[in-house]
Amino acid sequence: MTEIQTPPVSSYRRRSAPDAGPPSSSPRRLRFRLVSVALVLMAVVVVVLFSLGGGHHASTPQPLRMAARAVSPAQLRALAASVRHPVFWLGPKADVTYELSRRANGTIFVRYLPRGVAVGVPQPYLTVATYPFEGAYAAVRQVAAAKGSTRLKLPSGGLAMVSAQHPDSVHIAYPGIDYQVEVFDPVPGRALEAVAAGELAAFGSLEPPARATPARPERVSTAPRARVVTLSQLHALAASVEHPVYWLGPRRGYAYELTEASSGQLYVRYLPRGVAAGSPHPYLTVGTYPFRSAFAAVRALAKQHGATTLHLRGGGLGVVSAAHPKSVHLADPGSNYEVEVFAPTAGAAERIVAAGEVAAIR
Repeated sequence: MTEIQTPPVSSYRRRSAPDAGPPSSSPRRLRFRLVSVALVLMAVVVVVLFSLGGGHHASTPQPLRMAARAVSPAQLRALAASVRHPVFWLGPKADVTYELSRRANGTIFVRYLPRGVAVGVPQPYLTVATYPFEGAYAAVRQVAAAKGSTRLKLPSGGLAMVSAQHPDSVHIAYPGIDYQVEVFDPVPGRALEAVAAGELAAFGSLEPPARATPARPERVSTAPRARVVTLSQLHALAASVEHPVYWLGPRRGYAYELTEASSGQLYVRYLPRGVAAGSPHPYLTVGTYPFRSAFAAVRALAKQHGATTLHLRGGGLGVVSAAHPKSVHLADPGSNYEVEVFAPTAGAAERIVAAGEVAAIR
C-alpha cells in the first residue's frame, strides 16, 4: 500500500476539454457497494475480494437511470440542497458541458463533456459519481489497506484510494457521510491526479448529517505554491530525493518553475521570459508522479483505440491518447513513477518525446 499524505496541485493541468465518464457504461464501481453493511464490516480479505473485481457483470440488473441533461453549477447547488446530502464534482472547467444523470437508487453522476459532445453519448469521459452507501468510510478504509492500493488522506477527514488493477477510478469517503464518491477518467492515473491536485469539491457540507449546513461549494483541499528556481536548485532537488525527477534540459530564454507537492508529485514548467510563477496559462511542463505500477498503467493506455505508442530507450513506453494530443504519458519497466510531458500545441509533446529530449535531472 502506498500512502499519500496531502493533495498537490499543478497550474497547467486544468485543461479546457477534460475527460469524462459514460452514461451507458458508468464509472467502474467497487463491488462492495452492492453487499450488505455486515459484509462490508467483515475481515479485510473478504472486503478486498468483493471490492477489487472492477465493475459489474453484464448480467447484474442495474437500477434505472434517469435521462441525462445539461446543467449549470447553480442547478447542481440546488440539487444538493434538495437531496440534503453532498453532491460531488471537480469544480468549474472551461469549454465543457456539465451532464447530470441520476438513478432511482439515489446515485448521482456529474460528467464533463468536451465542447461539441452531445449529452447522453456512450463514450467514456471524466465523471464524478456520488453513491448512497451506508458505512462508506469504513469500507474504503479497509480496501485502502490492501496490497497494491494507493491511498490519499484528504482534509475534513476524507480518505481516497485507487487500486493498481483499476487506475482509472478513485474512490473517496468521509467519516459520518453515508455516500461514497468515485472519480473516473478513461486515461489511467488521471483520476488520481485530479483528486490529488485538489480538484474534488462538494455542494453541501462534509460534516455528519446532525451538523450539516446549507448547500454550498466546499473545496476539499488546498494547493502548494509554484516558484521560480535556478538550474542549481533543480539539480539540488534531484540529488535530495530518492527517485528520478524529469525535465527537458536547459532552455535558453525560459525560467524554470517548480511545484512540489507533499504527496511527491513534481512539476517543472518552462515559463517564457516575463511570465510570473503561478500563471494560469498553459506552458510546456514535465510532471513526475508517484504511481504504483506506472508502466502497466501506461501500457494499458496504449491499448485504447486511437492511442499512439512511442517505444523509448531502455524499454520505456510513451503514449498519446487521441482525446489528448497535447500530453504524452511515459514510464519505464518496473518504475513506480509516471512522467507526463504537456505542451499547449497539439503534437508538440509527442515530437519532444520522440526526439529523446526527456531526461532525468542529474
